[in-house]
Order: sequence, then C-alpha cells, then structure tokens
Amino acid sequence: MNAFYVGGIIGFGPALFLIWFSLRKYSYPYVEGSLFEDRKVFFLLAVGMVAGTFLFTLERFLYPFFVIEESVSLFMFILIYVLAFPFLEDIFKFVVINYKGYQGRFDSTFYGLALGAGYSATAILGYVIIEMARADSSLITIAPESWIGLIFFSACTALIHCSVGATLGNSTGKNLGLRGMIPALIPHMAFNLLMFPWFVYGQLWYSLIIVIPFSVLVFHNVYTHIIPESLPPEIQKEMRRNIRKRIEKRQ
Repeated sequence: MNAFYVGGIIGFGPALFLIWFSLRKYSYPYVEGSLFEDRKVFFLLAVGMVAGTFLFTLERFLYPFFVIEESVSLFMFILIYVLAFPFLEDIFKFVVINYKGYQGRFDSTFYGLALGAGYSATAILGYVIIEMARADSSLITIAPESWIGLIFFSACTALIHCSVGATLGNSTGKNLGLRGMIPALIPHMAFNLLMFPWFVYGQLWYSLIIVIPFSVLVFHNVYTHIIPESLPPEIQKEMRRNIRKRIEKRQ
C-alpha cells in the first residue's frame, strides 16, 4: 500500500465512523422511518471531500508565509492559520449548507455534519501524503508513534469539522444567517491554535495532549445538545417513547 491508500484509511475511517455514530439514533428503530435523507448525507459528504481537497491544496501554498525553515512568525501564524484558515473553511461550509433547500429544516444539522466529515477526510489524506514525503522513507520504516499520532490527529480533526458542520447546519435550520458562524468559528480557531507545536515545531504529541480532550468536549456538546435539540418537540417526544419501549422489552 502506498501513502495515498494509507492516508485514505486514516482520513476516511474516523469521518465515516462519526457519521454513523451521530446519525444512528435518528433512524429506525429509534424513530419510524428516518429523520434524514441518505442521498443528501452522501451528497454533502462528497461536496465536503471536494472542498477539502481544494482548500487544503490552497492552504499549503500559504504555509511558507508563517513557517520559514525552522523559524516562525507568531503574528503570521495567528493571522493565517488560526484566523484565516478556519474562516475560509467554514465560510465555504456556510455557503453550501445555507442553500435555500436546507434553510428552515431541522435535518440540515445532519447534512452539515456530513459536509464537515467529507472535508476532514480528504484534508487528512493530504496531511498523511505530505508527512510521508517529508519523512522520505517507506511506510514500513515510519515509527509506530508517528502513525498513532496521525490517527489521533485524524480523529480530532473529524470531531472538530463534524461539530462545525453540525453547528452551521443547525443555524441554517433556525435561519440564523451569518450569526450562526460565530459558534462554529470559535472552537475551530481554538483547535488550530492548539496545533501550534506540531505545525510549527513538528511536535505532534505536544499538541495532541490538549487537542484530544478539547475535540471530544466540543463534539460531546454537539452530540448531546445541538443535534437532539434541533429536532421538533414532537419528534423528541417520539424518540423518548421509543427508547422507553426498547428498555421495557429488554427487561
């Protein structure tokens, strides 16, 4: 296997798992039928993949502006990587998920999550290929801790982008317009800031020590509050009834 296939596994694995994990309770047997359309989920996943490839390539051209050999401009890092990159990525998600067909619909939260997952998958693929080229060695000779670090980074990236996408989708469902950008941008910018040790000094694990719990907390809020609370009250009641019935049958 070459770097492309390995990067695909590392990138798409966490992203696809989060789609399944996040959406599984919003289809049969928890509800009658499904609260989302599969074709829209896969379509937004594909759109996110294309966007991830394009924007990641564009962003790579901007890295030399704040990383020059072993030196770094903290001001340029914050301006470009912490502020500009998240805004560029999230404004694209915002434009896509605010298409008129998604406005005012509670299920836009699900589609936004799929959009974020698609972006995360192809962006991680790019990171893995670049890391392999930087290492200038075969896959077999790469240290195990480097692979483990990339897997954790992929998981954290998927958690953040799925959270951002779901938050934007929820805002679209409530017709909040640009006001919905703020709660999506803040955790995304914080995530990029926390990756400073890796992207500047190559110390991935120093970043992951803080990024892993941060990403989990951000996604936990989306999973336990934003997604279920985006549903109409009658659907929330139906889901609670179905859950109670399932518990009673097990007893």
